[in-house]
Formats: sequence, structure tokens, C-alpha cells
Amino acid sequence: MDFRKIEGIFLIVFIALDIFLFFSFKSNLTPVSSRTTSSTTPTSFVREMQEDNISVNKLSTKRGSGYYLASQPNSALQQNYHKLIGQTVSLDAAQMTLISKLNDPFRVTTKNRTSVIHDWMKTSGNVLFADQYQYVPEVSDTTRAVYAQKVDGQLLMDSHGQLVFQVRNGWVTGYTQTYINRLLKLQEMDQTKSAQEAVMLLYTYSEIPANSRILWQKLAYGWLLDAKGSTIYIPVWYVGVENRNSKVVTIKRVNAFTGAVLKSTSSDTTSATTSSSS
Repeated sequence: MDFRKIEGIFLIVFIALDIFLFFSFKSNLTPVSSRTTSSTTPTSFVREMQEDNISVNKLSTKRGSGYYLASQPNSALQQNYHKLIGQTVSLDAAQMTLISKLNDPFRVTTKNRTSVIHDWMKTSGNVLFADQYQYVPEVSDTTRAVYAQKVDGQLLMDSHGQLVFQVRNGWVTGYTQTYINRLLKLQEMDQTKSAQEAVMLLYTYSEIPANSRILWQKLAYGWLLDAKGSTIYIPVWYVGVENRNSKVVTIKRVNAFTGAVLKSTSSDTTSATTSSSS
């Protein structure tokens, strides 16, 4: 192992992280509306949401934990794609994405789609590193079955580590895949906000409109910033908010460390979707 190289990576990332975290925190805060965090308590928060016709199930007050994580570009997919069988594969080097078109698409139904895809992807030669991905029903729909890479015991809800199957008229026709093969922990473990705190913050910053439903909340790792060739990830609360009239589901993100409301990015795999399907 080249320890001198690793030390150099850590030094670069730490310096860049100090600089970027400050500006990222400042830029990702949403201006506070007429509601104020100092006056919002869990009880008043629920009452005010009810007055705005916003419905939500009971929210957990349990806090989790996580790290600042860093990854660098890797060539794992490029080095192993020749192991795949029964598919035509191309590689997008710029996006580090593997694109597969199945030679023999397979049939799925609404009820068996998850189990059929799961069995297929676990068959040798069908998907690289298949055991490192987990199905995410919240961000899947009738045309996409989305799987997120598991990192440090949690999912990575980000385009850098995802497996997305394309479904056309009940047939799985292919998939795209990105993969992270190594992550560095940049600090000691830290405590995260709870689901209740995340939703309270979104409501306080007027990110949850009236006449809507909060469908789900998920704590996962997400993109924070790119620094000197490394990508930094943090624990993020993802919250699915459905408009009662249009039925469109928008995904809101909250920095689970600082509570800052994060803006949607091109790297975010869950910026918006319609009603999901398993």
C-alpha cells in the first residue's frame, strides 16, 4: 500500500474540505420565511402543518450517525465489464457509467418485478458487484427500477453509485450502472438530525407547500461537493413530498449534520419523480 500517496490524498481533501464546507453551508441555506426555528416546537409544528393541509405519519425522533466520506474516480467497471454475458455493453468514460442493452429482455409484472430483477441481477455474469446494491422503491417508478450502492452500512442516494434498470411495457431492456470502489472517512463519527427535525426544518424554510403529503423520509449518503479530484459525501435526509392535486412527488434534501436545506444537483439521483412503484 502506498502510504505516502494516501497521506497526500488526505491532506488535499482536508484542506479543500475546510474551504468548501464553509461556502457550501452558506450557499445551501434557504432563506427563512415568516416561520422561525426558535418558535417552532414539535407540537406547534404538527398543528401548523395540519392548518396548511399537510399530512404526515408519525416521525421518528431517533438520531443516527455518520461520517464525511470521500471517493475518487475509479476504473472498476471498465476493468471488469468483459465478465458480463448476454448483453451489449458500452462505457461512458466521462461519466464513468456502464450502459447495458440486454440481448434478451425479460418479462416482469407489477407484482413480481422486484423479485424477478433481484434474481436476475444476482445470477453470475449479469451485473457487476450486484451484491453491493439495494432496491430503493421510493425513487423507482413504472419505467425505472432504481438500486443504490451500499456504503458504510447505508445507501448512497447519488448518481455516483447506482444501478438503474429500464422497464418498457413490462420488459426489462437494459440498465445503467455507476460504482464507487473505495471510500475514505474524513473525520470521526458524528450525530445526525432525526427525521422529525429534518421535516421541521423543511417546513420552517417553506420547502413543504400547503395541500401536500409527506410520503416518506430516508437517511442516506448524498453528494456534498467535489474537491481537488475527490467527491465528498455526507448523511442526507431525503423527504418525498407529494402535491395532492398533481400527484407529483418532489424529493427534498436536508444536510443531516447541519440541518441546511440542500439544493437539487445534477448528481442527485432523486431530485424529482412521479408516484413510485415497486
